[in-house]
Amino acid sequence: MWLCEVAEQRLLFDPLLGETHHCGVYQTTPHRTLHLDRLRPTAILVSHRHPDHFDVGSLHQLAQCYPDVPVFTPDPLVISSARRLGFHDVRSFVAPEVVELPGVRMTATLSLASDEWGMVVASEDGAVWNQVDTVLRSPEHVRAVAAHAAQRVGRAGIDLALVRWQPMHEVAAQLGGRIDFPLETYADLLAQIVATGASAIVPSACGASHTAPFAWLDSIVYPVSPQRFLSDMANFEADLDAFPAMLGARYELRGGDVDFDPDPDGDSLVDTVSETDDPRGYRPLCIPALSDPNPGRHPETTTRPAVARWIEEHVAPALAQQFPRFGVEDPLRFVVEVQFAEAMDAFTIIVDADGTRIENTSDPNWDAIMAVAGSLLWEVIEGRRGWGDVLLAGAMRAHARAYSPFNGRVRKLPVAPTFLYYALSYDRSVERAVAWELDQVCP
Repeated sequence: MWLCEVAEQRLLFDPLLGETHHCGVYQTTPHRTLHLDRLRPTAILVSHRHPDHFDVGSLHQLAQCYPDVPVFTPDPLVISSARRLGFHDVRSFVAPEVVELPGVRMTATLSLASDEWGMVVASEDGAVWNQVDTVLRSPEHVRAVAAHAAQRVGRAGIDLALVRWQPMHEVAAQLGGRIDFPLETYADLLAQIVATGASAIVPSACGASHTAPFAWLDSIVYPVSPQRFLSDMANFEADLDAFPAMLGARYELRGGDVDFDPDPDGDSLVDTVSETDDPRGYRPLCIPALSDPNPGRHPETTTRPAVARWIEEHVAPALAQQFPRFGVEDPLRFVVEVQFAEAMDAFTIIVDADGTRIENTSDPNWDAIMAVAGSLLWEVIEGRRGWGDVLLAGAMRAHARAYSPFNGRVRKLPVAPTFLYYALSYDRSVERAVAWELDQVCP
């Protein structure tokens, strides 16, 4: 979350007011308490629908205090949700549009991920690029995007960039990917940061750690500490000012120059900050076995039969429907292992051109296998959380080894490791979860 003060405007980016988000998977780090009454935004900008940027609870609080403040977003789900939460002025804003407010010009920047965006804010003092979660192809791509965005807002270039810097392993462990240090990815990120053309940068995003049931991921997801990044950036490009990201700090741009004040005078937005050590230390040495923390305390007498019924009535038919697209004649075996606190239920779904059959076992000759925490799967089935909450919590593991050997060659089959998504798509799970959350705050 960033607050940008420019001219008479107070632009609030991706508000995250509470201690936890993503259905309790993440917690803000370091812990802080915000003064809602001191925010006084004149515009709220929500970059995309991921729950660490689009937090329904935070927007609900803001709508109660500032219902007339305009909300800008490119995402139709955010638009409809913000209106239901009580905002009176919700506007669609996509690249390469330019919005003009008194003393301010803003334009969005695209990302390779179609559901994400960045934002360039400009005034007579310079231009700031908040990259948010922007993913771009190469340093050359970054250079072109920055130049075009600066031109649209009437500036020669970017002066201050809030940059994407962490080569995260968000789902590598869960999907059987590599969790060793991603040197090439990190080197490319450093080069892309320089390519923004900014004279000063601040490492943005990655201000969260995992809550207790999922804390083992803190030793895998974040390969670089903020301190190490700042040191690396100083050695990588000596002429670039790299300032630390600090809660309550002020980064002031005047005439193209940036001043950093870690403890500005006046009413601070941050009331308290914990002094505990940062738990995100990179030690990718082991992955614990899957367990079910059952944070909602759901009784297994309810969840276990509901999950079994969903696998039979939804997953198996969805796999049968997908089978012709896999391009194979022999049967395929899809294993689902559902781990509850007190038991583990196993299902092997055997799929061929004639349909499916289910065996209550875990076939060792699987073509794709998923293991998932039962209570969280039940919440997805019930529409209370999305697939992303389960995956990012490490409460879902998935692998595929579907292939077809023929005539001296081995062909990889287009089978998704996360094959449960065939029965309920990722996007649909998000929409259902947002609707459920809205129902809780807007009955």
